[in-house]
Amino acid sequence: MKKTFFADSKNHEYINWKAVSALKKYVTRFGDIKPRKYTWVSVKVQKKIRKSIIRARELGLLPYIR
Repeated sequence: MKKTFFADSKNHEYINWKAVSALKKYVTRFGDIKPRKYTWVSVKVQKKIRKSIIRARELGLLPYIR
């Protein structure tokens, strides 16, 4: 299985709405959130990433669509 950056429990604190450059890796070129099938993260991490992306969109840091 592929090892991701967030697989280590110490790195869970980096999932944040302020980390726009990290969140951009989990968004497609059209603005959709990438599914777990392509990101290789756990359900727990995927939920945190999704929540952070939605918060960043509401604050205007990430676009809804491109």
